[in-house]
Amino acid sequence: MNTECANLLSFLSGELGEKEKKAFAEHLVQCSECTREYEQMTEAWNSLKWDFEEIEPSSSLKSEVMNFVFETDDEVPVRKEKNWSIYFFRQFTPVTSGLLLAVLVLVFVLLYSNIQLKKELAAINLPMEVKTALSLQPADKTAVNKNTDGAAYILQQGEERRLIVQIQNLPSLQESEVYQVWLLKDGKRTNAGTFKPDEAGTGSLTYKLSIKDKFNQIGITREPDSNSTKPRGEKIVGSS
Repeated sequence: MNTECANLLSFLSGELGEKEKKAFAEHLVQCSECTREYEQMTEAWNSLKWDFEEIEPSSSLKSEVMNFVFETDDEVPVRKEKNWSIYFFRQFTPVTSGLLLAVLVLVFVLLYSNIQLKKELAAINLPMEVKTALSLQPADKTAVNKNTDGAAYILQQGEERRLIVQIQNLPSLQESEVYQVWLLKDGKRTNAGTFKPDEAGTGSLTYKLSIKDKFNQIGITREPDSNSTKPRGEKIVGSS
């Protein structure tokens, strides 16, 4: 997404200066996503103009408006807001009101998406740092391939933490079997996901750590399937 995309709403509302307006118009020709959103919002807006129902103002309208303007300051503000909301919605048909509401919701969604996208782009540009590295060794060297080993890393990027597990020379699995990673602390285990190794016995797993995930050891078990909520199979490798 080009940074120019963020100017779509300002372009529609006429808030851009002449230079920015010209720049966005050139961008609009080249950006298919902005073109699509621009067409959708323009179509919705144009439909409002043709859906107005002309209503003959009542004889009391002028006096009601003038009374509102010259009401004393000590009148409760909520009453003013209520009077104007009733006056406002009387000017639109139900279809127009629905379209107007849809446009407002669309604008809100676009603004929210734009903010989230900016946060994601900002996070991508943040440096990634290795906070912790754990060596993984066979739990029983007599039961599995002696060459089985690996490492686990905790990577920090901005406020996000990810666990990366890499293992080599793992024993092959039966059809439904998986390797499952457990986070251990004070005798409690947290499921961090499952994986299957490739034909060479190499397997890896990436797990997004939440703020609640606290551990000082890692264990990997061989499970009969991916539905284990606690270890059912033997421990294959783990951190010391």
